[in-house]
This record gives sequence, structure tokens and C-alpha cells, in this order.
Amino acid sequence: MIGIGAIIENSRSGKILLLHRNPSMDFAGDQWDDVGGRMCQFETPEETLNREVKEETGITDLTIIKPIDVSHYFRGAKIAYNEMIVITYWCKTTSDEITLSSEHDDYRWVFPEEALKLIDDASLKRNIQRYSEERKG
Repeated sequence: MIGIGAIIENSRSGKILLLHRNPSMDFAGDQWDDVGGRMCQFETPEETLNREVKEETGITDLTIIKPIDVSHYFRGAKIAYNEMIVITYWCKTTSDEITLSSEHDDYRWVFPEEALKLIDDASLKRNIQRYSEERKG
């Protein structure tokens, strides 16, 4: 499986978007997360990115800056069915308001330093650090 992730920066505030996964979710419930999802057959990674961002946040004015990471990931148990290659992108938006999907129950716009304190997932922490380095760069 191929998946995408998005570190979404608000162009006006410089904050990034974190979504809180619904506690009832089968994977990573009750944790802070970025936008992400699996690529459908015949989609490009960028099409997947735009679709997932719209589905999970309602954001339609997304600007893709660049990919910042490609990683190997298991969504749950380390079996072939859960194995994914994830491409994470740095994106920007001018939207402030978020319309959450059923996958999430809360959101926050936070500075990267704040995000690192909220997040448990090592891969997402690494992506936020890479985003910060790219942004300074």
C-alpha cells in the first residue's frame, strides 16, 4: 500500500494542523495525527493528498510545497496487509476553519514545537522536524 501524509501550514499564522483521532478508531485512536490516507488505484500521490485533505478537513485551497519524507510504516501489526510506504508532504493553506470527518474528534493549529509535545508517534515527530528544517532552509 501507498499512503500519504500532510504537514499543513497555515500561511497566515505559521502554525500547523493536528487532528485528534477519534478514540473509537481501529488504529491510533485517541492520538494526535496529521492528515493522511491510502492511495486509491489509478490516483497519483498528489490526487490522494488533495482528496484526503478535503475528506478529513474540508480544506480545498491546498498548495503542495514539496515532499519531505518517504518512509516504511506498519499500520498495526507487522504483517503484509498493514505494510505501507508513506509519502509525507509539506502543504500550505489560508483556511482556518476545519470540518472534521468521523475519523477525528478535534483539531488544533499549533506551532511545530507544541506539536512535538502532543504527538506520540515517532514517525510523525520526525516529519514535523523535517518540515521545520525545510521551512528554515
